[in-house]
Amino acid sequence: MSTARGNARFNIYEGKVIIDGIEAVIPVHVGDDIPDTIMGSLWLDIMQLVVNKPRGILTLNMIEQ
Repeated sequence: MSTARGNARFNIYEGKVIIDGIEAVIPVHVGDDIPDTIMGSLWLDIMQLVVNKPRGILTLNMIEQ
């Protein structure tokens, strides 16, 4: 997979999250040289991610289609 740091190999695990009472199974990408876990990156194709770091707020909204 291509990342901002170049190409990397990832292990992909199955994760479960609950948002507004709805349980979803998502892919979780983990790499040896990547300090962060990439969770649900495919969601960005169908959802809008808004980050307000100073306030500590992360919002994931469904995109109207």
